[in-house]
Amino acid sequence: MNFEEYLKQEYGLNEPIYVDEIQFEDYSRSWIFMQMKKLVDSGIIKRFDTGIYYFPLKFSFGDSCPDPYKIVQKRFLSDGENVYGYVSGLSLKNSAGLSTQCPNLIEVTTNNERSRVRDIKIGFQRVRARRARTTVTKENSNALQFLDLMNIINPKFMDETEQFMLKKYAKDSGVTQDQIKQYAGLYPAQAMKNYIESGAMYELAQ
Repeated sequence: MNFEEYLKQEYGLNEPIYVDEIQFEDYSRSWIFMQMKKLVDSGIIKRFDTGIYYFPLKFSFGDSCPDPYKIVQKRFLSDGENVYGYVSGLSLKNSAGLSTQCPNLIEVTTNNERSRVRDIKIGFQRVRARRARTTVTKENSNALQFLDLMNIINPKFMDETEQFMLKKYAKDSGVTQDQIKQYAGLYPAQAMKNYIESGAMYELAQ
């Protein structure tokens, strides 16, 4: 199996290929970078962003491009096994059904950001990345995300539909009241006030 065949088998078409993760037999990093350059120069592989490549699907109107959210997910949220971030901000409100506004950027909170908050572009996708208040794991990501949401809502201005969606989100989150107690100290007091006033606390398991 040659290098190109290996990449296609390992990653498939139109899926992000992270050059730093590639391991092919016993070849050196410099050899791998050289082979990637050859594939790019020949048009077989395309560069999506720094260190990210893909095999494009060919269409009559042009070549395909990977879904930017897949890139964001792998870089900031999860590699499929480990969890190191979660969707936050307006993106979270939108996914929870608490906003009809479609954000033109994806907001994430992650272990993989050193700045308190930073706006970046991945391909054509704008991303706002925030440094996590504590280390995000598979075990605590839902609780931290829930508290993030409590920190940005305003129960006084929520209509009946938003109240229903918030309670549904709380019930479906799998977060327990014990987890809230464990991580509440990381958030402003307003987050806990919103948590109580919204009625979301009554939807969580003990």
